[in-house]
Amino acid sequence: MGTWRGNVYLGSVDELLSITSASVSRFLRRWYGVVDGAGGPQPATSPHVPGELIMWHKAADCVGRPVTFQDRPIALSNLAPDSSGMLEFWVENQNGYSWAVCLADGRRRVFSREGGRVDWVETEEALGDFLLHCTVREALIGSASKFTVFVDSSELDEALESFERLKFVALDSEEPQVELWCSDNALVRMAPPPMGYSTPGQQLLMLTFATPSDSQIERYASRFNLDMQPEPAHSEPLYEPPPF
Repeated sequence: MGTWRGNVYLGSVDELLSITSASVSRFLRRWYGVVDGAGGPQPATSPHVPGELIMWHKAADCVGRPVTFQDRPIALSNLAPDSSGMLEFWVENQNGYSWAVCLADGRRRVFSREGGRVDWVETEEALGDFLLHCTVREALIGSASKFTVFVDSSELDEALESFERLKFVALDSEEPQVELWCSDNALVRMAPPPMGYSTPGQQLLMLTFATPSDSQIERYASRFNLDMQPEPAHSEPLYEPPPF
């Protein structure tokens, strides 16, 4: 079953709009496909490692290719709580932030900590939601079929027609205005533009569109008069050494 947004049908993306324990595996299967025979035995883990983390690693392993490209999960075999019961499980790419759960917290709330600091700060996400959030974010970052445009805030509804905003809140490592959106076959990251892109009086937003394959990206690129058609196949010329 899919989901309707107004008069627009969002297809089979319910795993992103109505989150369940199976949402990660369903999203990975839809975005990447599953490689037959992938998903070998997982290393032994502490009995205290939350089931959500074990399920995430199993689902990621079944893809048969990387599913993280910027931030990274801590390997199951390396998961161990500290003396206060905090289990660190996810790390920002520059080690600027890390995320953990408190094993004594039955709600499995996620906490973050900036590099060099001691105290953990509660985020607004539970562990299952956080893992899906990061999986979707990494899929967008790692997509080879994507483009970025800058649009005025007054044009946002038109630019994101057929998209639904996901409920995820921005990570502590991001600007608080960052949002993720989905359509039936694409993701969008909305963020404030880098310094120097806006002029006085403008309210620009930076939109990065990503799809699982090149054949789907043109549908969205055409909204902005961008030509994303793949170049026709051609044979590679024979190698000739340079004339020097």
